[in-house]
Amino acid sequence: MRLRTLIVCFCFLAVPFAAFGQEAGAYHDFRFVKETDPYLQLANPAAVSTFSGHVSMAELAFRKDNGGLISLEESPDSYKAGAETESYISISDKIRFHGKLSWSYFSGRDMGGQILMDPSYNPVNFLESDETTIGRKNREEYVLVGDMAYKLSDSWALGCGVEYVSADQTKVKDPRFNSVWMDLGVRAGFTFRPSENSLFGMAMVYRNTLEQLRGGIYGTTDKQYFVLTDKGGFYGTLDELAGDYNKIPTTETRPMSNSFYGAAFQLVSGSLSNELEVLWRDGYYGKQASASATFFKYSGVRAVYRGKLFARTGADLHRASWDLNYELLGNDENLFRYVTPTGENTYVDYTGKNHIMDRHQFAASLGYTWDKGVEDYMPSFTAGVLATGRGYMLSTVLYPFYRNASCVTVSADAFVRKNVKAWKGYFSLQADASFRTGFGNPRDDGAYASTSSTSIKSFDGYLNRQFEYDTAPAAGAALALIYTHRFTDKLAPYVKLSDTFTSLLAAPEFLSGRFRNIATITIGCNF
Repeated sequence: MRLRTLIVCFCFLAVPFAAFGQEAGAYHDFRFVKETDPYLQLANPAAVSTFSGHVSMAELAFRKDNGGLISLEESPDSYKAGAETESYISISDKIRFHGKLSWSYFSGRDMGGQILMDPSYNPVNFLESDETTIGRKNREEYVLVGDMAYKLSDSWALGCGVEYVSADQTKVKDPRFNSVWMDLGVRAGFTFRPSENSLFGMAMVYRNTLEQLRGGIYGTTDKQYFVLTDKGGFYGTLDELAGDYNKIPTTETRPMSNSFYGAAFQLVSGSLSNELEVLWRDGYYGKQASASATFFKYSGVRAVYRGKLFARTGADLHRASWDLNYELLGNDENLFRYVTPTGENTYVDYTGKNHIMDRHQFAASLGYTWDKGVEDYMPSFTAGVLATGRGYMLSTVLYPFYRNASCVTVSADAFVRKNVKAWKGYFSLQADASFRTGFGNPRDDGAYASTSSTSIKSFDGYLNRQFEYDTAPAAGAALALIYTHRFTDKLAPYVKLSDTFTSLLAAPEFLSGRFRNIATITIGCNF
């Protein structure tokens, strides 16, 4: 499978280089072109039809992270290496193409806690019961994106696009967990341009993600290991890691499946760009087979609005953006028993289901960027600010007990960047400052009736660490130095060195450290 993926990727990369010699339009830094073109910001592949010319980038990056100011799924000592290339190309007068390919490898020490790759994505999660069984986790990821647009006329265009992500993650210390991730998204849409500065579009969207999970014990096999099943708000049950009948199997894989389907609508009028995307979601955890249980089934709806404003005053460009995200997700736990009739195969007998969780997730952001002197390869000066807020409210009912919880994280970021011509290129110096804090209620527990005993667990150690990470006041600063050398108008390699330092404003109560430092080196080329 991995060999086939690489073959497809190399064939995919041949398209940008085959078009390298064609005539291009006005050329600028790749990221600047992408960020300042309102049509390339839209999640509709048909909008790529508005692009003319050819702009591409390729880069290698290495990142080193250190420090105990981390969420549950992060490492206090990790590194990440990666490679990426991306292109926008006019194949002909009617055909436009966008492609992206990336690979990354992550390795982190002293990792435990969360078992699945992206905990905030799932309605149910799994954690290691013993916080001392931390070890190294390795993760490798491939991303392949392709969009093609065809102009039917000066006003109408059609487009289709595919995004494929493949990843695997392994913990290399008992208890060992392995996840294989697959994410396939397909979009198809159209755009209508009644004038040069306006656009209406619609795209149909389908996405399916599948994370296949298994556990294993390769050392002392007479030691028992347990898994915490987080059914919402770090509240749930304890299961032994053994065999294939518990939540996480040890001799086969078990899927966590999600499907999204819906539509995205785009409206661009002059300098104002608007996009609304609505997706319905359903999924399950467990195998949908007669002899294997489906533990959970869930469904929900997700709505995303993205707005942007682009305005020019002389040689200056002003950019504003505002995004709103909301998702409602509900989870049902199936009630069942395994039945083995005499002389027959075992099958699963479902007896009902309980609605155990409702979660509201939301996010909002507001940003502004000023680009001064947009006349050459890159602006002479850029400054910007960004304010964001994200959070959740959830209710978990494991009868007769319930837990309500809420958390909101707000942050503010500001940056300035000065680009200075030097020799045949540019020296760029960028400085960033950030602040974040939060509030909420990590747990509000109660019971609908009294009981003498229960198997329900509260994972307070994990809950307190994550809540403190999300809400404790912290400030950070970053500095980056970039040199870009222009061999020609179409070939400009660059190197970037950056460092980001973040600190809590008070000593932590639950987190293992107060500081976080991230150092990155990037070598790339615009062409």
